[in-house]
Amino acid sequence: MFRATTVSTVVIFVLAINLRPAVTSLGAALPDISVASALVAAVLVALPLWAIGLGGWATPWLCGRVGTHRTVTFALLGLVLSLAGRVLGGPIPLLAGTALACLSIAVLGTMLPLLANGSAAFTLGLGLGSTAGALVTPAVVMSSSWRIALGLWAVVALLAQQVWRRTPGEFVSPRTASGWVPATALTIHFGLISTVTFLVMGWLPGILRNAGVSPATAGACLAVSMAMGLPMMWLVPGWTRRWTNQTLLVIVLAAPNVIGVTGLLLAPAAAPWVWAAATGLGMGSLAFVLTTISLRSKGSSLALSAGVQGVGYVIAGFGVLACGWLHTYTSSWRTPLMLVLGILLGQVISGHLSVTGRTPKLPVPGPLVVLPPRNAPEVGV
Repeated sequence: MFRATTVSTVVIFVLAINLRPAVTSLGAALPDISVASALVAAVLVALPLWAIGLGGWATPWLCGRVGTHRTVTFALLGLVLSLAGRVLGGPIPLLAGTALACLSIAVLGTMLPLLANGSAAFTLGLGLGSTAGALVTPAVVMSSSWRIALGLWAVVALLAQQVWRRTPGEFVSPRTASGWVPATALTIHFGLISTVTFLVMGWLPGILRNAGVSPATAGACLAVSMAMGLPMMWLVPGWTRRWTNQTLLVIVLAAPNVIGVTGLLLAPAAAPWVWAAATGLGMGSLAFVLTTISLRSKGSSLALSAGVQGVGYVIAGFGVLACGWLHTYTSSWRTPLMLVLGILLGQVISGHLSVTGRTPKLPVPGPLVVLPPRNAPEVGV
């Protein structure tokens, strides 16, 4: 049992690492991508959210048709091919590859909260992948090119696919129940959190460079932001299970983002490291809502995860696109950042409603287990 638990934790961690580099690497390299005009850049920041949302809706159907193991395998192979293909041409392959990569990420992102069953290995892997994408990509861009910097993440996805293929046994399969699960406040909360998260990943270097910060420092600040989210990704799942006043937890987790965004609005070049660190600590809100989805998914059903993430990411896509359009229209970051502060207020309100509208005792999940392999061949698993 110990070995099975250890293996499953490692597998979840390795898979989760691949959920963000496709996006954070794009944000880190975006100012240096020669084929990305201002309009293409705005679409590139919003596109992942729409693609992830649509992919989340399709996941229960796909899992029901081909089973858990094959669903994850197809998602990883799609991620490998799309990350490699998006750097081989101009803006069209870049947009199409990014969309396909994020569809693959959507499938993984919908499945993993349930396979992880509240394990911090999921959120920690997600945070580490975000950090690696932001930290490694600028260094590779400066030493070679943006194409190599983005394409190398296909290798990471390929390694994850090989780990998954060799996983002994079989993870407990989520039920593929479909249908609407009423979770309006939680869905809006997830959407607003994702808006802020993807804005930070996509636009933080650009905001700082626009304020006069050097490209190297701006890229490093994004890496710092992602790195500061790592301890939150590790700690917040436990806090989510133990804090009795969850409204207070929602406020505490939103506060760092308020500080960071306010700093970027008023004096971005004065203390860029501080603002970056604050936005990184604000990533704890994402760990909170992902853990909440996992704990509220009764019977390991994909319905809640697919519904909340599917609709939530679409909401976030429009929020990110609105901020990008405002930046293009005003040629300034002031108005978009004021909008982000309004989004953070909505995040707190929706978070309060999501934890007070339904207040069951959240169970403390046991460790994720790997079932022993079956003798019969896999059919629909």
